[in-house]
Amino acid sequence: MPPLTVDSTFAIQTSPQEYVTLLPKVLGSTTSPFIIYPTDTTIWVAGVSTPPNPTGSQIRQFFIDGTSKAVLNLTNVIVSSIVADLADPSGRLWFTENSTLSFYDSTQVKETKAITFPNESIQYLTRDPQGRIWISMASSSGTSSIAVYDPVSHTNQTYTVPTSGAIIQGITVAPGNTIWFAEAGSKKIGRLVPGVPSVFSEFSPPASISLAAPVQVAVDPSGNVWFTDHGSNQFGVFDPQASTWKVFPIGYCLDNCISGLPNAIFLDAKNMIWFSEHIAGRIARYDPSTGVLTEYSVPGSNAPYTWWAMPGPKNLVWFVALGLGQIGYVNSSIPVVTGLSSGISELTVQRGSYQRVPITVSSASQEKFSLNSSEVTQDAPPFNPPQIYSSSQSDVVPGENPYSTSIMIFAAWNATLGRRYVALTAFNSKVSLNVFMRVNVVDSSISYLAVGSVSMIMLGSLIIFVRRPRKRPSAKFGERAKR
Repeated sequence: MPPLTVDSTFAIQTSPQEYVTLLPKVLGSTTSPFIIYPTDTTIWVAGVSTPPNPTGSQIRQFFIDGTSKAVLNLTNVIVSSIVADLADPSGRLWFTENSTLSFYDSTQVKETKAITFPNESIQYLTRDPQGRIWISMASSSGTSSIAVYDPVSHTNQTYTVPTSGAIIQGITVAPGNTIWFAEAGSKKIGRLVPGVPSVFSEFSPPASISLAAPVQVAVDPSGNVWFTDHGSNQFGVFDPQASTWKVFPIGYCLDNCISGLPNAIFLDAKNMIWFSEHIAGRIARYDPSTGVLTEYSVPGSNAPYTWWAMPGPKNLVWFVALGLGQIGYVNSSIPVVTGLSSGISELTVQRGSYQRVPITVSSASQEKFSLNSSEVTQDAPPFNPPQIYSSSQSDVVPGENPYSTSIMIFAAWNATLGRRYVALTAFNSKVSLNVFMRVNVVDSSISYLAVGSVSMIMLGSLIIFVRRPRKRPSAKFGERAKR
């Protein structure tokens, strides 16, 4: 174990600031932050070694008073998940160590190996209200399982997931100790109701919804299961009561990052859905009550690679920027105050045609903005022209009056028939906001229909963009947009 060196790192700002604050990089560190877990007084961080350093992990403890210290160095280990202890969240941390569940105890200043599961690879951890640790595991044989370990009685039990090749990943505990989990390999959402006998249920999306690899889950107070689809640009929700599914694209981002790879997902104290966008380099918040997706861009000279994010106290959402070697937080108390509205909530477009969507933007800020859209991954397959796309406007200068315009939503001749959600995106280099419109693609022999319903979202000072068609004629806009 390394000496308990203390480094000056940060103090939370209380004065007006940017939405996103990055803490200074820890000097001399050979690991990059990977997983983060905030508590009232401690921000736990598991870092991983980056090449050319040998494979290994470091557990580091950041404190609210502006200091941090390395508490464990682990060789030949990639810590994939950490969970603070229920009884002592700032002094005890559970973590994965290959096939072993271990914990660090600050009172004894050491690591303790609690239990080993031979031939299993521990994926993720979660904790139930009784303080028991629930574990998702995958083996090289193709089987997946869920284990529970009780730190008080030191007892454990293992449940085998019915589907072979499920590749179980994220896991969470819902009220009543119902366990929900993501199956990245079988592209399902699973549920375990422990008992005698225990009951497994596995749910597949309808054929109209294409998932790449659901990896993390969170359950809201109504029992809806929210998930991220890693390998795509999608996040979604499954309602087990109604057996309904919805998937939404993340917002438009530069360079057509169609595979933004949403990853970690959690609810905050206000039941907002927060998730990280690994490749897009943003931290996202979805408000189920308004249908608004807000995305905060992490600044940096390199791609941030925001692998993990988790809400903590004082309206701060903590994240790791793996590509920058830093951690930081989004201050969700800072309001985003520009208005974006559209008079259409659902649009029907014939194949090989387009429809106009009216948009109005009002902003107290004088920052330029642009407009764009984003579609689900299945409508923009890699290395192929998109099936759904839109016109765009860039560098629009806001005026004293709201700016009204329209963008065009196109459906290619080969577009898949049916309904899907498209994000109308407003953003600048700091923040993006999105409102979702359902687009129904029909055969060219069917006339179009537009259903009106005003959608209003509150944004911050930002630029608004809409996806530029790849090798397709661009739309012309009013003189104001050209300036």
